Amino acid sequence: MTMFFFDDAEDLLDYQLFRRLDQPLELEYERVRAALFKEEAALQAHPEDKPREAVAAELKSKLAALERRAPWLTLDYPLEYLLWGPPHG
Repeated sequence: MTMFFFDDAEDLLDYQLFRRLDQPLELEYERVRAALFKEEAALQAHPEDKPREAVAAELKSKLAALERRAPWLTLDYPLEYLLWGPPHG
């Protein structure tokens, strides 16, 4: 990789392939996180709601499975920036 990101045209193809293959996984992860957030907020309002607890537990297990499948989902920086972003300094 050269000094600037856009100097390497072939890296853009790699980036586009990465986005096409992994974006659905990212979208699923965000959908599950949003649903879990709503369920946990509703549980705080009604802590005795057992069916809602079951749904929250199922969403937590889905979230954990996605994180095991793609550990880069929990990184502080987007993976595409780490792989194809400009170098520091």
